[in-house]
Amino acid sequence: MSDQTDSSTMTVPIKAEKKKTYCGACENELEPDHSGIQCVQAHHFCPGCSVHIVNLFFSDPQHYIPLRCVQCHVELNPGVFERQLSNEQMDFYNQYMLLLVFAKELLADDERLDGCPFCSFAVIRSKDDTNIFYCAHPECGKISCLICRKACPKILNDYCSDEIIAEMEKHFTCASLAKDKEKFDQYLELGSKVPCPNCGLAGMKDDACTHMTCPTCSQLWCYFCGKKVEDCDKKPNGTNGIFDHNHDWESNPNRCPMYLTQISDLDERWPDGNEELCLVMFHRNRSLRLLREVYEILGEESINALDRHFNVLLTCGFTLEEILHEDLTLINYPNNN
Repeated sequence: MSDQTDSSTMTVPIKAEKKKTYCGACENELEPDHSGIQCVQAHHFCPGCSVHIVNLFFSDPQHYIPLRCVQCHVELNPGVFERQLSNEQMDFYNQYMLLLVFAKELLADDERLDGCPFCSFAVIRSKDDTNIFYCAHPECGKISCLICRKACPKILNDYCSDEIIAEMEKHFTCASLAKDKEKFDQYLELGSKVPCPNCGLAGMKDDACTHMTCPTCSQLWCYFCGKKVEDCDKKPNGTNGIFDHNHDWESNPNRCPMYLTQISDLDERWPDGNEELCLVMFHRNRSLRLLREVYEILGEESINALDRHFNVLLTCGFTLEEILHEDLTLINYPNNN
């Protein structure tokens, strides 16, 4: 009798614990109904970190429109972003978005929309125009550099002090380094996400498998190698589509694992069973690969010039030693040891 009772007790179902929500930036646990930014792919940011995302937008609105999640780059619901804004920011945002709508209809191929970094004033200019921007807003009137996004000194009465000349020379240097900085920034940004091989929409995967379906063009692709399902190396005569790309990945370097957590069974450098840490390792490797590539493209002299002027190496999160010399073998296969 007692055995039956015990058996009955053991079969009582246990309510599953709800999955916790964490901020994608500071990793603090969040309440389910938090007021911060969140995207359709369930990436969440606490109210404090959402403020930093808002500030990022206002530092260069043209670059960050359309509004996208900073993790997966899926377009944000405007309402989720707008509820983070102060009244003053909301006025700027509304004016800028309205101007942008008109600009898209009016811009010629050789034109661009330039906006003041310090207020809501913007104007259509030639793509060949200087990087120095003169704001015509009556309450602003600042002169700024559109590359470093900093204010430039005003020149009064045709007199230039040594300090003003030195400051303006910095912005002339900005112009001379603009194309190289843009390329460096592009490579650095791509380290934290992987683009769809069909339409280019880039984002960071969640904790699921490496099979990706683009929310924009519906392309099926592999996050690990970045290839379309049509271009992936697959099991001969297979009938399981992208799953055939995962067949025998442990012995075939042209195939990819279905889950990042599987790699630790083959390569002890990878975190054991922790998808988030595996994703961090994957993107660290990807970032260093891209930074090494852009270093080789631009050359040592250009990289040093960028670092002297913009501190690109100091702020990229990696040392030059790591970029140039770290072993970037993604998977150590046993037969390679």
